[in-house]
Amino acid sequence: VLLSITIMALLLTATAVAFDAAFKSYKVNHDLATVSVSARNALYQMSATIRSAWNDPDVDTIDISADGTECSLVDAAGRAVIYRYVEADKQLKINLDGNTNWFVLVDNVYPVTVGDRIFTATDEDGYIINGSVTGQKLSQVEMRFMVTQEGLSRTISAAAVPRNMIYQ
Repeated sequence: VLLSITIMALLLTATAVAFDAAFKSYKVNHDLATVSVSARNALYQMSATIRSAWNDPDVDTIDISADGTECSLVDAAGRAVIYRYVEADKQLKINLDGNTNWFVLVDNVYPVTVGDRIFTATDEDGYIINGSVTGQKLSQVEMRFMVTQEGLSRTISAAAVPRNMIYQ
């Protein structure tokens, strides 16, 4: 009886260790998926908006701030859209129609490296513009940032080409 109780205790201990490892693995994978999904959703929204924006200095332009923390444009529906990285809050936010309401796209956002730009613009000749790009026609806008949550991080980047660069 003692021998069978000892064997049963060993088997139950091994089973408990296996379940604990499985639950920890599930939590890590779930947190990683959450970080990835929130960052990708923000990136997809920004990319789609930039692709649909007109980029004509004589009409409407896509503007990137000098420090690369803000991208403003007029979308396909004619709305003024501003994407802004707020370093103090570690958030990427959106403002529609120039009102005072800012909506959070994603939390826990950081530049990929300290001092790095979130938004980078490239001119028609393929040169990266370091500074404000007000009134210039852009060939693409690159978005690059890192999202962290509970010790996990994901670096996300994409480049969007405004539609009038394609249909000229």
